[in-house]
Amino acid sequence: MNFSMELEKRILISRRVLWPEGKRFAICLTHDVDELHKTYQYVTNSIRNIKKGDIIGLKREFLSFLRKIRGEEPYWTFENIMKLEQKLGVKSTFFFLNERGKVRLLDRSTWRHYGRRYDITDKNVAEMIRTLHSEGWEIGLHGSFYSYKDPNKLREEKEMLESILGAKVVGIRQHNLNLEIPQTWQIHEKLGFEYDSTLGFNDRVGFRWDICYPFHPVDGEGRPLKLLEIPLAIEDIALFRYDNPWEVCMKMIEEVERKGGVLTVLWHHSVFNELEFPGWAKIYEKLIRVCKEKGAWITTAGEIAKWWKKNERRIEYSE
Repeated sequence: MNFSMELEKRILISRRVLWPEGKRFAICLTHDVDELHKTYQYVTNSIRNIKKGDIIGLKREFLSFLRKIRGEEPYWTFENIMKLEQKLGVKSTFFFLNERGKVRLLDRSTWRHYGRRYDITDKNVAEMIRTLHSEGWEIGLHGSFYSYKDPNKLREEKEMLESILGAKVVGIRQHNLNLEIPQTWQIHEKLGFEYDSTLGFNDRVGFRWDICYPFHPVDGEGRPLKLLEIPLAIEDIALFRYDNPWEVCMKMIEEVERKGGVLTVLWHHSVFNELEFPGWAKIYEKLIRVCKEKGAWITTAGEIAKWWKKNERRIEYSE
């Protein structure tokens, strides 16, 4: 923690020259691909809506189910995201999951693994991964639920995704933001990842270590790792628990702009389904438009990491 605070002090001195083309601050766009097929969620969501007395939510579930019967998968939103980001002139990072956690019928905490289990080698999924990559989007790994402490499991997931992609995977975010410090970071570095973007909150908006800059984590003996951490600041699910999500976004944008840092945002790909998540995609679009007007560099996590590592020597010695 002290290392991170010292790093922030050094960065503050040279923040005006950090980003490309004189950009004032950076926005890192990311999507976690947790679920591709909506199944049991129709039941669990409907029960939740009934308990809450949410008639509108219950109606949305029914309409979504009718669309699924007609062949429209509510969680397959890749084309929507690509079209939106092309319109805005930006690209993002997609972290793909390969969940294999065991599901035990009598252990409710494991049920979520079933909903998040999809086959990344499936023809349609693999083709989408390659299409995104070939058209300029970044593909990263979304480590499965227990992989944050299992190097063998994580290695298999990385190699499988790379075999589909036909290229090296340099970035990772752990599912559920699972992070064992510093062991998880050490595993990531050992497996050849260039950056991680797991450090953050999934129950609130903000910076977990009060730092809005990329930094190199330290190992158990205080030595900096080669791995770069790009802190997560806004996760969509946490954001939309607030009474005024856009007001929260603006406060975060203004803070990062003032410090010249990077604002990493996570919009799960599934929430670009307007029927079930009304307004979520619109706030994502508004955030990008506002940040473009403010002169932000808006890019992928991989590009953030590449730029930072290329320029960090002069950042470190700029005091």
